[in-house]
Amino acid sequence: MDNDNTQSDTLVEVQQEQVLHLYEKTGLSFWGNIVIAIILTVMLSLQIDPSEYIYLFIWFGLVLAASLYRLLVSRNFQKEHNLTRDKINYWANKYINISTGINVIWGSIGVLFFPTLVLYQGLMILSLLSILLASVPLLAISRGLYYLQMLIVLLPISVHILLIGNTEHFIMAVALFMATISLFAAANYIHELLFELQKTQAELLRQANTDQLTRIPNRRHYDQTFKTEWRRCSREDLPVSMLLIDVDYFKKYNDNFGHSEGDQCLVKVASQLGNISRRPGDIAARYGGEEFAVLLPNTSIENAMMLAERFRVSIERLDIKHPDSEFGVVTVSIGVSSCDPMQRDPNNPNTDVIYPAMLMNSADNAMYLAKRQGRNRIAKQGCGEQKIADALREEAFKDAQRTEQVMEYKEPA
Repeated sequence: MDNDNTQSDTLVEVQQEQVLHLYEKTGLSFWGNIVIAIILTVMLSLQIDPSEYIYLFIWFGLVLAASLYRLLVSRNFQKEHNLTRDKINYWANKYINISTGINVIWGSIGVLFFPTLVLYQGLMILSLLSILLASVPLLAISRGLYYLQMLIVLLPISVHILLIGNTEHFIMAVALFMATISLFAAANYIHELLFELQKTQAELLRQANTDQLTRIPNRRHYDQTFKTEWRRCSREDLPVSMLLIDVDYFKKYNDNFGHSEGDQCLVKVASQLGNISRRPGDIAARYGGEEFAVLLPNTSIENAMMLAERFRVSIERLDIKHPDSEFGVVTVSIGVSSCDPMQRDPNNPNTDVIYPAMLMNSADNAMYLAKRQGRNRIAKQGCGEQKIADALREEAFKDAQRTEQVMEYKEPA
């Protein structure tokens, strides 16, 4: 289950990078569209009747408006962080729809304003091919979508050339067909190359997010997921619970049986984590050494305690012999904490602001409390309770100092 989650998250991360690449190139595409549109507009103004200038300027205005809109959309996209799969699909589809609309405008010029001079006709064809070259980044999303853009841009002018019917334009149509085939082959090659790079990138990310020993997510992936789920639960006003798990007397186990057996012990412990991290937002990871962490979004502390007890029992039932433990088998100590990440009003002194580190610190404190209480057990600490305890301890210390100062003042000279 954890490996499936890791692969799914890795795929989302790769898709996010692809869509990000599309939007990063929007500025260059914008200026390319505008420059080519200006050149064609000036050229066509020398060819068409002055009464048609208004239509030519309308066409140019449509290219400018659509390109500017795509540029503004790219600015909004770049403000997004930690995109979900649904949001990635939304932004990818938005980019595709806008780009298709722009290419429809470009394709129409081959019919609406076809120049009379062959030289200008060739320049128009080269301009349309340049527009298709600027759309090559769409291959990162879909090869079929790029072929659709080719059809939209080149089909109108191709049909128009063939309908003219003379030898000169027949040769031009053959040349355009050959250029299209070459562009088609190049697009196919680029798509295959991008597909292989995507697989390689996904595999590298998966390895970077996976603990090589236990084959579950590592701390890097856990920290990334933690930030995402914290923001989500903050928006939806949902609790977030965390389990911090430590294998009891693991150093003694390693010293007694060797590191190889110690590694196998950790693998067996990790194999039981799937019993408590079953939902899409849950994540269980190797936190470091013999420690494991489980994040449980939208889970109350009562339910988290129940899941922790289920896990503790499952480890005990593995019956991994441990002579140096008073329990005779490998056991775990578990710290449980839960927070409501909903941000309070910082201007109101009567409310607290909850931070992610407070959840992690509380779970860590609870785990050490479980160890001090005898190990092979669960302890809990509410989010921020340590802060309150520290504040009370500091106030008590100040009171003791004030009392000591008063006593010194009252002592006779």
